[in-house]
Formats: sequence, structure tokens, C-alpha cells
Amino acid sequence: MPEYLAPGVFLEEVDLKAPSIEGVSTSTTGMVGYTTRGPTKGRPVLVTNMLQFRQNFGRPFLTSDPTVLGKEELFLAAEGFFANGGRRLYVTRAVGAGAVNAASQTRGGMVTRLAPGSDALVGQPIIKPVSLRGLSAGKEIRLQMVEDGVTYLSNVLHVTASGINRATGEVTLDANITITPAGKASFLTRSTALVTRIDRIQAFQAAEGTPRPASVLLSAVDAGAWGNELVVQAAHTDGVRAEYDANLGSNRIQLKSGAGFYEKAWIEIDRGNGANSKLYRQVVSASGNIIVLDGAVIPANGLNPLAPATKTIITVCEFSLSVAYDGMLEAYRGLTLENVQGRFVTDVVNSRSRLIHVDTVPATTNPFFYPSGDNGLNLTVTTPGVDAPPAAINLIGQDLGPGQRTGLKALEEIEDISIIAVPGWGDQAVQEAMIEQCERLKYRVALLDPLVAGGTPPTLNDIQAQRLQFDSKYAAIYYPRVIVRDAAGNRRPVGPSGHMAGVCARVDNERGVWKAPGNETVRNILDLEMIVTKGEHEVLNPQPNNINVFRDFRNEGRGLRIYGARCITSFADWKYLSVRRLFIFIERSLEIGTQWAVLEPNDQRLWSKLKDSVDSFLSGLWREGALFGDKKEHAFYIDCGYETMSLDDIDNGRLIMEIGIAPVKPAEFVIIRIGQWAGGSFTEEV
Repeated sequence: MPEYLAPGVFLEEVDLKAPSIEGVSTSTTGMVGYTTRGPTKGRPVLVTNMLQFRQNFGRPFLTSDPTVLGKEELFLAAEGFFANGGRRLYVTRAVGAGAVNAASQTRGGMVTRLAPGSDALVGQPIIKPVSLRGLSAGKEIRLQMVEDGVTYLSNVLHVTASGINRATGEVTLDANITITPAGKASFLTRSTALVTRIDRIQAFQAAEGTPRPASVLLSAVDAGAWGNELVVQAAHTDGVRAEYDANLGSNRIQLKSGAGFYEKAWIEIDRGNGANSKLYRQVVSASGNIIVLDGAVIPANGLNPLAPATKTIITVCEFSLSVAYDGMLEAYRGLTLENVQGRFVTDVVNSRSRLIHVDTVPATTNPFFYPSGDNGLNLTVTTPGVDAPPAAINLIGQDLGPGQRTGLKALEEIEDISIIAVPGWGDQAVQEAMIEQCERLKYRVALLDPLVAGGTPPTLNDIQAQRLQFDSKYAAIYYPRVIVRDAAGNRRPVGPSGHMAGVCARVDNERGVWKAPGNETVRNILDLEMIVTKGEHEVLNPQPNNINVFRDFRNEGRGLRIYGARCITSFADWKYLSVRRLFIFIERSLEIGTQWAVLEPNDQRLWSKLKDSVDSFLSGLWREGALFGDKKEHAFYIDCGYETMSLDDIDNGRLIMEIGIAPVKPAEFVIIRIGQWAGGSFTEEV
């Protein structure tokens, strides 16, 4: 109760009506299957269109391998889902035990690349690299270019005594450039690296005992042969640069500006020309315009410029990575091999990349030559990625704890999922796992595909035998398979579960979950694997089969339609899929919408408030046509009070509400009775 301690006017907000209950979504779908790429454990990935699906799970498989066909239908099922009206799809990828991530470990040797627009002409002694890092008088280098799979090398070249022009960035060499094999007129900037012999760290560099930064092990973020197509390039880049001001002793260096220098940064100290003009150190600390360096103490004049240079320039040494795959491009700049917040290559790449994962491994050679590929440019795969089709056990998955679940188990992390499917898989163990999950979690249904054995289309006897293996109010099975066009342009049969999940979503959004997902056209299909006649349908539809059949009504101008909407259950009250899904909708909505009542005083006021809240919700459904009855009193009832609770219930914190509803059921058999009538007019003579 509020306190009123002084005279005045006080306003209070009060709730004048019972809290409203909002209906939940029943069209969110979860699928498990085999794709070219994508995460295989942890929280399923939400996609809302096929572009997002391709970005996360790659292209479809293009294969005629019988060990793969039929196991990789997830891509085609997702296409069918979105084409038929699906909007939200959670996907978990499953692979076999033999799947391997493509990987590559960086190598040393690359110093830099040619600057953009600065091709190195054959027959000329001048180059313009993107960075002068690592280049000094007498340094031995070679140009290396990879074009159309051919590696071109220059002759061995050396930087002349005064060959580095810091003003223009040009480097003069001791000989004209040649190219092997002959034929090219220049080394192109887009595909050329400067490669140098890995020398020992020069004088005034870090002490010999100082640990070196790590090398980099790059892996495709997901297992599979898709990673073999990754194009990864590393480039050494210059960070901030500043002019040396004074040596304060004890390796304390004053700069004209210390902005952008940071602890653990590796720096290049460029004193001008000469064989020992460049020194490399690591920054121990940076404050204002003063940096402290590691290693042996630098003499008082050890950083003075070497004539004819008049300035000593200090530059932060960094590198960049670019990753390309299937039209996707990722670029990372300002990276280091040291554990520097916001710059450490593992932290930056692993938190952002959807294509690669980075690990660090010890390096024993000059750290400034890392990372680079064997050819100084592209990081080529040294451990090829390998695809491995999943087995039933991989699709069922394992519960390894939050964030580590696989297969169907991973779908349990998403409470919003209302429909699950494993496209193309009719395996009994997989479908039993689907049904078990739906019955345990209560708020989802499983859509089952026909079992294909030996590559032959399932017959009527086959689908009946498959259906009789199960008895569940939370599952529906469909027959026959549908014909679609695959990525290669070929016609092929696929399980219809993905298409049917889309049909369910479309019906939910256009009509409501109480409308049976039957007598609906199925989009994005070319044909049916088998044409089921009306007589055959009369065998498959009724109990005990309850098999939902696709029918061909093209000769009537009605297209290809799903012409059944039953669950595979022996309980007659639950035989219609729309009834099960309506109850899921109502039960889940009530569970979420009445959470406010928990720990409220358990008395008549709470009971009345709850009844009003539920009554308002169910009345809305009745008006929309979800419940049967010409009056709402005929459509549902709500009891909550002493007639549903004993004193013991109340003493032990139990509030019990009883709700009965009369769901609308589909008009599965429309019967029109017609006969002759004698007529309604008579004549009489008078």
C-alpha cells in the first residue's frame, strides 16, 4: 500500500481489466540435415530466406553419388519451405564422423606486396611496395607472382645502398627485373609478393630470450570440402607512424606524437639508408608521447637518422587478412599476433568471421614475416576439407549440454519451434526420435517423409508398413514424394516435409492454425513421384493408416494438392492435424499469457481475474472461427474455484483451472444428398 503522509492529491494507476493473452506463433519450423557447410553443434541458425540459407549453409550438393543422394535434401526442402509461405526456419547441420575442416598454417618469408597501381616492369630496376617494412640496404628479395595457377619468379635482387626513397616509397634494386618462365611483361600488383630470406633478428632488436609472437593456423569454421574453396590472403600493413624525438635512456623513447602506439605493439625503427638502418622492437608500455621498448638498452645515439636521412620514423607493424568464398568477402585490418585487445588476430577473426577460425601456434623465426602463405600471397590449404554424409545417429544427435547439442537435440534449445522435419530421411530411428521429442516437449509436431529403400520409390504397401510403426498424436506422414528441379537442372524426387512445413505456415498466416493444412496447392514442385488414384487414396486415408496423400488434379485445373490432414494416431479424437495444432496454439498461449499469476495471492480475486483473462482469449478465438458453437457457451467452458481445488490444493500452493473447448474440425467428407422433387406448384380448374 502507498503511504500518504501529507495532504494533497495523489494519482494511482490501476489495472481495470484482466491481463490479455496473446496468441503464439505456430509456424516456426526446425530442420536437421546434411549441407555443404554450416555449424554442426550449438544453437540452430535462424534463416528467413534462401539467401540467408546459402550464406550460412552453402550451395547445394552437385553429386550423383548414391551414398549422398537422398541425404542432402535439406537445401531443396528449405527452398520448398520458403516457396510455400514459410517465414522462420531454424537449421541444424548434421555430418558424419569422417568430416574434416580444411586448414592451413601460415609460413614465414613474405615482407610486403607491390602497391596498388605499381606493377613491377620486367627490365626495370625499380619497384614500389605497399610497405617498406623489412627492406633495407643489401636486403635480398625476389618477386613472386601467381597467375592462372602458374608461379612466376624474378631473379635474385638486392636493395642498393641508398635504394630506399621514403618520400616516394620506391625501392631501387641492384639489377633489372627478369621473369621466369618468360612471357609476362610485368609482375602485377594484384598477385605479387616480395619474398625475402628469413634472417636472424638484427642488432638492437629484442633480446634473444624474448618469446616470439605466434604463427597462425587457419581453419574453415565448419567441416567439409567447401573449405577447400576458401581464398585467404595475408598482407603486412603499417599502422600509425611517428617521428623520433629523443632517447630518454633505459629504452624510453620520446616521439613527436605517441597517438596510436600501444602496449605489446611491434614497431619498425627506420633510420634511413644503410645495411642496419632498420631495427625492430616490442613496446613494453606507451603513455603520452613516450614509449618503453624491450630488449637490450639502446645507446644514446642508437636511433639517430643515418645520412642523408634527416628523420627517424617509427611505425607500428600490423597485418591484414581477407577471406573470400562463394561471393562472400571478409576483411580484417590492424591485426597483431600479440594478445592486444581489439587487435589480436584470434579475438578479432573468431568473433566476427563466418568463414574461418584462427588458432595460434608457436613461432621460432622472425615474427615480422608472419603470416603469409607458401607462395607469399594466398594461404593454400594444407589439410584438405572432407565431406562425410551423416548416419541416423548423427541426425538424432547428442545432448552435450547448452551450446554443444547436435542434430535433433539442438532443436530443443529453441522453444518457439512448432514444426520439425528431417527432409529425405524415412529411417525409423530418426523418425522415432522426432516423435519422442514432440511428445515430450508437447508444443511441436513432426512431419515425416516416406522411407526410400534401395533407391526405388516407396509403394503403397511400403508407406503403410512405415506408418504402422508409429502411433502418435504429434506426427503426420505424407505420400508420395514430390518432384522438384535440383541445382543442376535435373528433375528428382524429394521428401515433401519441407514443402508441407511451408504449407502449414501459409495456412496459419492466411487462415489460422485451426484450418486444416489440406486441399492446398503445393508450390515449387513439378510433379509427383507416383500418381495416387482415388481408389488408392481410399485405402491410405482412413484409420488405421491416416496417411496424407498428394493428389493430381491438373486435369480439373486445380493443380497438385495435398489432400489429407491427419495425424498417425489410433485415437479418433486426435486424428486431425489441425486439432492437435490448435491445442498446441491454445496451450502454449495460455502458458505464456498467465505467467503473471505465479505467486499472486491464491484467492477468489485471482481466480476471477484468471477466468476473465482466459475467457477473453477464447472468446476471440470463437469469433474468428476456431471453436465450434453458435454461442460461446457452446464453444468452451472455464472452471476455477472450489469446484476445481480442495483446501489441500490451496494450502500447497496449487491453483487449478479446468478448461473445455470444442475445436472446429475439417469437413473431410462433403456429402450432398440430392433427389427428385415433385415440384411446388399445382393447377386447379374452377
